[in-house]
Amino acid sequence: MENRPTILKFLQRVFVIYGITTLILNIFTLIFGDAAKEMSTIFSFGSEALGVKTSIQFLFATFLLISLETLFMTDAVIKRMNMALRSVLMFASIFAVVTLFAVVFDWFPTELALPWIMFIICFAISSAVSTIITAYSEKQENKKLDEALKRFKGEENGESN
Repeated sequence: MENRPTILKFLQRVFVIYGITTLILNIFTLIFGDAAKEMSTIFSFGSEALGVKTSIQFLFATFLLISLETLFMTDAVIKRMNMALRSVLMFASIFAVVTLFAVVFDWFPTELALPWIMFIICFAISSAVSTIITAYSEKQENKKLDEALKRFKGEENGESN
């Protein structure tokens, strides 16, 4: 858990996530754009292009999602909260934001059950993958810190490798 988020780290996260999202959207546009043209504003130009409005919507959504991540996963605002509760609140907030954007910007037909089911499945899978990657990354970082601490303690006691 980072304790001191900076504006540069924040912007870096926003633009990395936005870049990945835009790449995925472009791939989906090429593959599904013509078939989904009538169902979603995301694919309003079919397989020909991703719209400027869609790009700005996703940039704003990414900004909000990284803001939520910063809020819940650093000590910048919330000083004392169980990590599990932070994660649950973060994912619930992200789900709410994406749901709001889907409804407001007609990202998919909200009156049909299948798009909601697909959205929930995709959200659950991406959340699980994100959690696994984060846990693995944290475990690797902790391992490196433990090794560095052991080396430091060995040097402090006059031992050398």
